[in-house]
Amino acid sequence: MQTLREDPIETIHLYMVREEEQEKIPYVLLPLVFAALCLLSIAGVTVYSGRHPLYEHTTMRAPAIFLPPKHFSLRVPVIPTGVKTYPATFAYGTLTITNGSVVSFHMPEGMIFTASNGSEVITTESVDVPAGNGTSYGVSYVQARSLSAGVNGNISPLAIDDVYGTALYIRNYQSFKGGEESYSKAFIQPQDVNLALSQARAVLIQHTFYGMLYRPCSEKTVGVQTLQVSWTCQFITYAPVQGKVVSTKVQGKFIVLEVEHVARQSKFVIR
Repeated sequence: MQTLREDPIETIHLYMVREEEQEKIPYVLLPLVFAALCLLSIAGVTVYSGRHPLYEHTTMRAPAIFLPPKHFSLRVPVIPTGVKTYPATFAYGTLTITNGSVVSFHMPEGMIFTASNGSEVITTESVDVPAGNGTSYGVSYVQARSLSAGVNGNISPLAIDDVYGTALYIRNYQSFKGGEESYSKAFIQPQDVNLALSQARAVLIQHTFYGMLYRPCSEKTVGVQTLQVSWTCQFITYAPVQGKVVSTKVQGKFIVLEVEHVARQSKFVIR
């Protein structure tokens, strides 16, 4: 009888691990992250577009609406800067010469006589004085002026009462006049008027800053020492328009407007 030998049996255990699911997890999150970024980008662009809209400019012509004319006036003093100096002047008068002698007398030009106030006068011409005839004196008249210019030469009547020789009497029966001291006087020069006019215009032009002029204001000036400057201004306007007016220009009876407004958003259709 034979005995059969059996080989020992070895048991092997196998464990299955599904690694594919772990590897797929990152690939599932990437689309979600990308979608979230897209949503944030769209939201950011929407917010920025709301705060910073896109503007566009349009040029249009509007009929000018004429307003009632306005009048502005201003008075400004004209300050003179010119100075003219007038020299002192001499006093002039007449001397009466009486001759009580029976002999005529010749008086040359340039004879000097002293008045009671100390002022001196000088004859400006020569004169022949006739002799007396026993019943009346010989009389002549001669022109004279003060020796020095100024008011001291304006002597009163009989300020000169001199005797020349024994029978020749020199007197002034009327006062001497015309003597004046030197003085300066201011006068208006053309540049003084121009300066006053410029000052008035600088004030009047401020009235035009708050409106639109159809044409430059007309100007009228009167006065000498005080200058009155008057302006007549024609203002215009236009009917309201949509948008913001950024510039205007007058062309005839129309106003060219440059208007700024929000640009229209284009619509995109995604299929």
